[in-house]
Amino acid sequence: MTTYARPARWRRILRTGVGPVLAALVACACVLLGSAPASAHAELVGTDPAEGAVVATAPGSVSLTFNEPVRLTSQEVAVYDAEGDPVDSSAGANGDVVTVTLPGAADLADGTYVVSWNVLSDDGHPVAGALTFSIGSPSASVAAPPEPSTSSAVVTVLRDVVTVVTVVGLLLAAGLALFVAFVLPRTWGGGEVRSRLRRLTSYAAGAGAVGAVLQVPVAAVYGQGLELTDVVSSFDVSLVTNELLSAALVVVGLGVVVRTMSDAPPGPTAARVLGAGSLLALAGPSMVGHTRAFAPSPVLVFYDVLHVTAGAVWLGGLVGLVLTLGALAGRELLAAQALARFSTFAAVSLLVVAGAGAFLSWRILGSWAGFVETTYGRLLLVKIGIALLVAGIGAWNRWRTLPAVRAATGFADRGRAAGLVTRAVRVEAALLVVLLGVTGFLVNQSPRPAPVTAASGTTGVGAATAGDLRVLAVLDPRRTGSNTVLVQVQDASGEPYDPPSNPVVELRTEGLDIGAVAVVPIAAGTYRGRVVIPRAGEWEVQVSIPLSRFENPVTTVRLSVRP
Repeated sequence: MTTYARPARWRRILRTGVGPVLAALVACACVLLGSAPASAHAELVGTDPAEGAVVATAPGSVSLTFNEPVRLTSQEVAVYDAEGDPVDSSAGANGDVVTVTLPGAADLADGTYVVSWNVLSDDGHPVAGALTFSIGSPSASVAAPPEPSTSSAVVTVLRDVVTVVTVVGLLLAAGLALFVAFVLPRTWGGGEVRSRLRRLTSYAAGAGAVGAVLQVPVAAVYGQGLELTDVVSSFDVSLVTNELLSAALVVVGLGVVVRTMSDAPPGPTAARVLGAGSLLALAGPSMVGHTRAFAPSPVLVFYDVLHVTAGAVWLGGLVGLVLTLGALAGRELLAAQALARFSTFAAVSLLVVAGAGAFLSWRILGSWAGFVETTYGRLLLVKIGIALLVAGIGAWNRWRTLPAVRAATGFADRGRAAGLVTRAVRVEAALLVVLLGVTGFLVNQSPRPAPVTAASGTTGVGAATAGDLRVLAVLDPRRTGSNTVLVQVQDASGEPYDPPSNPVVELRTEGLDIGAVAVVPIAAGTYRGRVVIPRAGEWEVQVSIPLSRFENPVTTVRLSVRP
């Protein structure tokens, strides 16, 4: 029997290929575990009566309209008079509208009233705020309503930990299943390696399933501002229907994956079952969050599943390569085939997600200018560019490297094919590390321009830029209770500018979101509204200026409110 020496290039690819993959895996883990993007929760978009309105007679009910469906919790939606005394009321939620009924409206005296609301966003986050209106004439002073209760740091940290465990376990288990089903060559037995992949998939699936189940009780208490000791006594299944559906999809999908995985190469039917189970489980996270709250919901849910699937392909593929490349050291063609397949899958995922992500990010930023005027936008452009490069390398592997590997017959041809694979793996792994590093910075950036804080000792005037415009915001008297909010929009020369429609003004502070404040024009480019500030501290005044259907620059001014 004739023995052929393994070409040196193949030894180098199998020896050096693992290093970059491990580096990319570490970077991926750092991104997953180190940070997560902030999400926007339900926002109040309309009220009847309007914020600060003065009505002639007491309304029989007050309506609060949000930008997504909300649910009521054990924390009441309450009404208070100007002295801070509670007024008889009841509340009910129907989709994105909360109706507060005032049975004793006919007996209400003239003056200012505050509706303090606490609701649960469709993504499971509690949101609170207050609406102020007056009957007859406003009161001279208004007492701030009681602050809503919030869960302790223990509940918040546990919620984050459970989420991380669920996501990492889910992505790793589903990604490994996809790797075994569609990347690892079926012509290779690899009993020991496949057994190792099966065990790791089972462990990851167990972590993901347990985390998904634990998210239900944790979400139940977090959404109501309660503690872990209140799980049994205050559990309300109507508040966690989304979490229950998400957990069911994750558990069933991962169960199918674990049941189907074996130590033998999967046949065509088993591969399809692994793929279906993985996709079913990966659809779970999309059942909670904002994708179901906005139209067209099916499109947004599809994009969300696609995004999570891309993460699973990357994470599972990298771990799978780390566990299999060493065992394939004597089977060069199989190793090259696995690398080329993974590169193709990963590049296609990146290309699709980059395109869809660019569009959604443009909608978040409010205008194309946000891509170059904010740190978030600039980092996003870098990420998209790197993703396109990686996608290009994947296409090169698919249509140039893999055919060359398959056509190689002698040492010379194998050497050239090995050189192509070596260079592609090195460049792609390096770009992946850079891409994940950029992502780590990106998720910690706000898509909005940085808030501008008014200098200490000022009269409460803050200024910030929004594209080519400048926004001035004023709170008076900048104390808890009733305040006047003034907003002026200026052009580049400093002259008042009238946008096509009134700007949208929203106020929020840590843990408390008042939402939109109705403002009316009082002079050129100048708008006024009334708002009750329930507590002292740093408040953000966010101003959104609708210039056209597709251009909506947003800026934020931070102001201090005294007790």
